[in-house]
Amino acid sequence: MSRAIRAFFRALQLTLRRESLAPAHYRPLTAWMDAVGSQLSLVLDTADEHGFDQDRRQDLRLKLDGRLTSLEQSLQMLRHNLKNEYPRLIRLNDAYSMMVVQSINMNDQYRVSRFLEDGAIESGPLRQALEDLNQRLLNLPQIEFPGSEG
Repeated sequence: MSRAIRAFFRALQLTLRRESLAPAHYRPLTAWMDAVGSQLSLVLDTADEHGFDQDRRQDLRLKLDGRLTSLEQSLQMLRHNLKNEYPRLIRLNDAYSMMVVQSINMNDQYRVSRFLEDGAIESGPLRQALEDLNQRLLNLPQIEFPGSEG
């Protein structure tokens, strides 16, 4: 019982400090997630400052994989993955988690790159912020699960 109580308070301390008990082999991934999250926030702030508010981002749509997808929806999917899906996969800590992360990231990067290719976002600070986001998405760290044959 006392072990469970100690674990609870340790988890509470980490939560309050916005830290996690991610296994050591996932540290490059968590650092990457923080960097992508910061870049995503910069994209949204830059968009708002340069006339691409939430409504305009919602109106900017492309047909991706057979369905209309807005820039806003794409950015919010990325945010969801960073805050929910990737941490869940890290907690699973199994040999397949990183493959799922790679797959999700590939989809996020594809959507961002397509909006850049479309040309609706002309040169300027917003385009640069999106290009920087795209570059970060392309640089997903490679994580080797302990015990995997490589």
